[in-house]
Amino acid sequence: MKTRSLGRRPGATFLLAGLALLSGGAGVAAVLAAPAAITGPVSAVGPTSATASGTVNPNGQSTTWYFEYGTSTSYGKKTSSKSAGSGTANVQVSGTLAGLTPGMTYHYRLVATSSGGTTRGGGGIFTTASAPVAVTGLATGVSVTSATLNGTVDPNGRATNWYFEYGTTTSYGSKTSSKSAGSGTTATSVSAAVSSLAQGRLYYYRLVATSDAGMSRGADRTFSTAGPPASVTGTASSVTHRSARLNGSVDPNGLATTWYFEYGTSAGYGAKTPTRSAGKGTRPVSVSYALTRLRAATTYHYRLVARNATGTRRGADTTFTTTGVTLAAHAHKVVYGRAVTLSGLVPSGRAGESVAVFAQRFGWGSPRLIATVVTGVGGAWQYLARPPIGTSYIANWNGLTSQATVIGVRPRVRFRRIGRARFATRVVGVRSFRGRVVKFQRRTAGGWVRVKRVRLKRRSAATFRTTFRRGTFRVVMSVNQAGPGYLAGFSRTIAYRR
Repeated sequence: MKTRSLGRRPGATFLLAGLALLSGGAGVAAVLAAPAAITGPVSAVGPTSATASGTVNPNGQSTTWYFEYGTSTSYGKKTSSKSAGSGTANVQVSGTLAGLTPGMTYHYRLVATSSGGTTRGGGGIFTTASAPVAVTGLATGVSVTSATLNGTVDPNGRATNWYFEYGTTTSYGSKTSSKSAGSGTTATSVSAAVSSLAQGRLYYYRLVATSDAGMSRGADRTFSTAGPPASVTGTASSVTHRSARLNGSVDPNGLATTWYFEYGTSAGYGAKTPTRSAGKGTRPVSVSYALTRLRAATTYHYRLVARNATGTRRGADTTFTTTGVTLAAHAHKVVYGRAVTLSGLVPSGRAGESVAVFAQRFGWGSPRLIATVVTGVGGAWQYLARPPIGTSYIANWNGLTSQATVIGVRPRVRFRRIGRARFATRVVGVRSFRGRVVKFQRRTAGGWVRVKRVRLKRRSAATFRTTFRRGTFRVVMSVNQAGPGYLAGFSRTIAYRR
């Protein structure tokens, strides 16, 4: 008997296994058919597992089945083998694909095996559930101690919760309560209010979303709570002999803030500019104010002051000097009859310029011209003054007047030994000191102590004795005895031993 193919049907292959003689005549050999395997859809797709389905027809042979799966068509993993029986009808089968990675695309197919052969169903693909997507947004409503944190969460189809982490470092340390973002597949806006913050501090924050598919952390962002303003004193510009522009910057730190400059000829200031608004932003704002009616050749102190509801901040003390002729003295106290050097510069920096020097002695009603000097190299000038009593000096160049310099004068107190235990003193000044009292002092371990009071007589002089056998002595005239226009006077010291 000849062997022939019995043909194919969809889902099964028939093979001619052999022929056998049947009693009573020729018969048809038994035929073994491979099972049919049809890969079906997946269901219950999660982040780490899915359920695959399909249909197996054993075609009358004892048949087992399993699913192959993996991230490529090489598969690499499979479910455990299970029996589909040995019937001739289609059997619905399903298996769990486990050990998956969230957010990955997988290939799978159904495989059936019997003594008639192995059949592999068509390949299918699916993607496991992804972790939610968290996007940190901008903080709004920032105040002194509170703020609202914002962001968006895409649950990617899984039940998702979210919260914000926040703190003064990127270690955070605090977080808002956890809330549900649902299980949708589109981004949802979320927000949370935080309070009890420290004023004027920089805070870090980020949005965190979690589901059974994993955790997602948004990017780190920052905000600063409102606080006292920052005030930075800048450098003065456009300085002339009569004016200057004061500059600086103010950071309102999120609250309505005002500013002004304090200024004056000392660090005590004494004057200030009008108050102006710096707004309520969170970035430094440049501010400036033009001063006028200043004195020439004068040093001014100034600082920027900013104020809001949480406090006042003062910038550093800074100085500028107006242009014009300058005047300085190498000493501000001299003894009657001695000289003091006055010197300065003219703004032109040229030699051959004329500078008028004026003096106003104690008791004079107004300054008087005492000298005209000519500048040298670099516009420098110099004058040797001998003030007989407390005197104020100013210099004038091209109509610009310097700042006044006051020289204090001490009366000259002469002191000498004229015999055994006998001394003489005389006080010299622009006027007589007859009738005034001086103190005869002796130096001790604790300092100078008065030995006696001596009244001056004719020619503002006096002689006196001491009972001390040794010591170091001097004569002093107090400022009260020296009188108006003079400082206290001191004699030289004399070491005496009888």
